[in-house]
Amino acid sequence: MSERGRRRRLGLLLAAVALSVTGCAAATDVEEAAATRTAAPTTWFLDSGGVVPPTVPAPTSIAGFTPAIPRPGSFEVPHPAPYGTPPVLVPRPDACGGYSTPKVNNPGAVPGTGSATLTWMADARAEVTGYRVQAVAQTLVTGAQPAPVQQTVAQPSGCVQVTTTMTGLTSGETYVFWLEEAIVDSTTSVTRLVQVGASSPVTIG
Repeated sequence: MSERGRRRRLGLLLAAVALSVTGCAAATDVEEAAATRTAAPTTWFLDSGGVVPPTVPAPTSIAGFTPAIPRPGSFEVPHPAPYGTPPVLVPRPDACGGYSTPKVNNPGAVPGTGSATLTWMADARAEVTGYRVQAVAQTLVTGAQPAPVQQTVAQPSGCVQVTTTMTGLTSGETYVFWLEEAIVDSTTSVTRLVQVGASSPVTIG
């Protein structure tokens, strides 16, 4: 090989070495820049003179109130009577006793010839002034129904049995006897009739 050829080959080798060194340096710079940006993404902001705001911790209380977990408590309910003592309810000892106002009072009826004898216990309340009984026929007729036979009975003294006989009834007819009390209203002093009972159906002889 001539001298000129050796120089040309040496020049090519030197150029290849220089190109390789430059490429490695460039790759190293790119990798360092990428690593720097990944580790500290705000470096560019701090380098430009910016200020990162401080981190504010989440509040643990609201206006001085610290939340607490609710737990079951206890409470007492007032009792209308002492513990273990039931209220004592004593009915009236006489036959007029009862808890309803007015109480149910169904009269008994014994049929006779064209008549019926009715009995019931008196209601001894002061506002009861008397009674009215009505004999209601159970056979329907064409047109208007006949008016029931009525009879008034005075209030006896005390709690006793009341007895009355109704006449003018039709033999062979079946009747139901209604019992009403004449009660004086304590506010208006007006007397009104309140039905308190009815007998079983009775057929007149």
